[in-house]
Amino acid sequence: MTQFMIDMMAMMMPYMKPIALVGAGLALAGLIAGLIGRMNGTCSALSARLGKIGLLFGLFFLACEAAGRLLGMEPTLLFANDVYDRALYRNQWPFWTIGLALTAFGFVVARLGKGSVAAAT
Repeated sequence: MTQFMIDMMAMMMPYMKPIALVGAGLALAGLIAGLIGRMNGTCSALSARLGKIGLLFGLFFLACEAAGRLLGMEPTLLFANDVYDRALYRNQWPFWTIGLALTAFGFVVARLGKGSVAAAT
């Protein structure tokens, strides 16, 4: 069972970078919607929803980090363009840093979306 989980983790690694980028993009769109919502009050619900989705992406990466640690591995994402780049370790980020950043950013965006224009003034 452990070997099966390690194999599944290795097969999923190429798909984790796009998942992280989608989560960050959704949280950023939520931040923009939250700022628009603070100005005219139209996008607050969208911002809160996108913030919660960003929060879920962050919790997903934290759970993947915990599962990888239980298997004795350190899951990381490589943000280099070339796999054979000399600066390999400068472009490698552990899942817990990505998960923590997405969780915090999603929480802030969700709180921004829950506020109203009247509360901001």
